[in-house]
Amino acid sequence: MARQSVLHFFPERIAWIGAGVLGVGFLFALPFIWTMNGLNSPSVMGRERKEKKIESAPYSFNLGLKGDAPGLSIPDFHGEMTFSFDPPRPDGMVDGNRLLVRMKSSGESKRVVLPCRLDLEFQGDRLGFAKGQSMFWIDLSLASGQIEGKGFITTLDGAKIDAGSFVVSGQDCPIQGAQEFGEGSPFRLLAEAKWWGRDQFRVTAESGERLEIGTLDLLEIHEGEWLVWKENRWEKSEKPEKDLPIARIQSAMPRGLILEGWGSEGHTRISLNSAVGPPFKMRGEDLFGSIRIRSEKQISCMLEKQCMVLKTGDWVLKTNSRWKILRKKDEKDAFLNGKLFGELFILEQISQKQGQKMIQGRLFNPGRTQVVSIEMPAQSARKMGDKGLKRGGRQ
Repeated sequence: MARQSVLHFFPERIAWIGAGVLGVGFLFALPFIWTMNGLNSPSVMGRERKEKKIESAPYSFNLGLKGDAPGLSIPDFHGEMTFSFDPPRPDGMVDGNRLLVRMKSSGESKRVVLPCRLDLEFQGDRLGFAKGQSMFWIDLSLASGQIEGKGFITTLDGAKIDAGSFVVSGQDCPIQGAQEFGEGSPFRLLAEAKWWGRDQFRVTAESGERLEIGTLDLLEIHEGEWLVWKENRWEKSEKPEKDLPIARIQSAMPRGLILEGWGSEGHTRISLNSAVGPPFKMRGEDLFGSIRIRSEKQISCMLEKQCMVLKTGDWVLKTNSRWKILRKKDEKDAFLNGKLFGELFILEQISQKQGQKMIQGRLFNPGRTQVVSIEMPAQSARKMGDKGLKRGGRQ
């Protein structure tokens, strides 16, 4: 009743009350309206379009070398590559300004003749050689005996951007692995060879380095000699031959043999690791038993549970778990030529030390890459007789 009386007697207040209610509602709704307008504002929409445009940029390099173009990072192609000149062939053939360019990260290599254009591309996060013309390249040339490179990038609208330049000296030819040569390449076969080192059996005869190339017999090559690719195989030669792939020993170290060669693709260097297995640790007591002196030059013994009579100078070869004395000349020649393989023992002498008879010899491993000296005491006749008496007494 009171509210109705107020409205009845003061009708002009109705409009003021309505306006007040609308004003309060607008104040509560104002932040929400501002938020919605902000999402659709021109500045925000422009920023979103700019971000999408940056994300879809097709060429965005970031390898640490800053370029002149704003917002563009140029790749450090100088730091990603090595450059080496091909030395001339020893037979007098000169290939001119041939250059080997090699990627440090992938080992990929390519030969070019200066001056040239070298097209590049990114393969994932690595810099590599493009198969065709690309939008990023370097121009290589020779300047005062040094290699000069100038990098360029072509933008989507056709503009050419200077990507920097460098000048470097040519390095030594890098060591190349077998996988860097194409299938069927003579140097791929050579890089897959096994290096057996020097023949310890013939070391006094100025033996050379032995290479097992493919399925061929061992090739023994000395420093100064050549390997020549003929009729789909490597052969030894006293001198290089023109127009044919050639190779020679550059250096020999205990754990690696460095070969250098020349072929249709230019100069190359190959490293072969030693194929020799773990150290040969055979002991005399593991090999011999019951050694008896029969004469000044003859013994009887048990050689790994096999009864044998040996004379000084005998060669005893182990094949198929059996020991055999090589007495015939053709058998010894077969062993020397690598047609017979196995452990070899040579009984060199029977001596006496401090009143004790001793046998001395050398034991070679199957590859003849290692040798062990063997020295064992022989059992005297008195000791053998004493043992017999003791056994007879116990009986």
